[in-house]
Amino acid sequence: MANITLNSSTYAGYFDDVILASAVLGARAIEGGYVEVHTAVDDKMTAVFVDSDVQIEDGNGAFSSSSTTDLSEIKFELGKFMINAEIDYKNLDNFWLASQQPRGAAGDYVAPASLEDALNLHFSRKMALYVGASLWSGTGGAIDQFGSSESITKNGSNSVTGLIDAMLADSSVNDLAVGGTYKQSADFSDAADTVITVADTSDYAVGDKVTLSEISDGAVDSNDNKTFAITEIPNGTTFKIGLNTSAAAAAFTGNVTCVNKNNVVNALEAMYAAMSDSIRLAPDTAFYVPSHIAAAYKMKQAEAAYAPNVYSADYQLSYLGYPLKEDPAQRQNTIVLCRKASLHFATPLLSDLNQVLIVDQSQTNASRTIRYRMDIAFGCNISDPAKISLLS
Repeated sequence: MANITLNSSTYAGYFDDVILASAVLGARAIEGGYVEVHTAVDDKMTAVFVDSDVQIEDGNGAFSSSSTTDLSEIKFELGKFMINAEIDYKNLDNFWLASQQPRGAAGDYVAPASLEDALNLHFSRKMALYVGASLWSGTGGAIDQFGSSESITKNGSNSVTGLIDAMLADSSVNDLAVGGTYKQSADFSDAADTVITVADTSDYAVGDKVTLSEISDGAVDSNDNKTFAITEIPNGTTFKIGLNTSAAAAAFTGNVTCVNKNNVVNALEAMYAAMSDSIRLAPDTAFYVPSHIAAAYKMKQAEAAYAPNVYSADYQLSYLGYPLKEDPAQRQNTIVLCRKASLHFATPLLSDLNQVLIVDQSQTNASRTIRYRMDIAFGCNISDPAKISLLS
């Protein structure tokens, strides 16, 4: 590919409903139908929900108008983001050659037909991961969770609040209190290698993932909602995660959440017990879990059914009849139990807020580069929060 050939200097239009749909709607939670999707939201939108009271009268009574109608609403304020990249011809050549190589053991890889397709497939997958993680953890949390592993960074102040943070901010949501080894109150030492003290570490193991929350010292509370692996368990009440909190003024407090093979059933049981009775028979009620909790539950079930070490093929996860929906982009050590109808994602799928451009710079300034730009806008929110249960 000695010369770069582009079909158009501004390659958009067709990709408004193909590549952009893949980028914005390709997240697991959206593609799997885990949330309600609104695709005609332009910048800002309010979704209104209606309810009315009912007064039961004596059958012999006279008719009188007595009911009132209440309107509740959720608002979407879209965050606007873009991927922009300038790539020289040499790197484009390498990019194209790599895209044409067979890969995978299944033999079902279909190479992109053009350079534009290869670029769009690559960047849309990156954007879909960013959108999926942002849906649960917000745009800042998405970078904390996947930035280093997926080479994704974020510049600028535009942001989206994720579903988990929206739940934590709403006092109507049933946020499970400390209880069991899956969520414990903790004391932290202010040290270069922090020692965390809890009531019980008997269910923990080195390598387990622990998420911190409600840290009381403002100098180190940037670690709220971040997840760390346990590096050492000195005794039955303390463990270490390799975190430096020496900036703290003194020892401080917080919560730690750690759902693993040993306590996952207890965590699900606590969530089930906290479920709102009004959604127990709703057909779209489900548990939502990140991949490490789904894996822990699978291993626990396999041990119980095929002890000691025989494992079966993969199967659909459920707990007492309710499906467990696994999403690798969900914030770690969180479990959500609610109806799909309570979780909302919004985007202006076909508008000038979402677009793809590929421009050959040789036609404008004689440089041997192309510029790639993908613009998207999205937001999310929750409704009916009193019927949502959260373990975080």
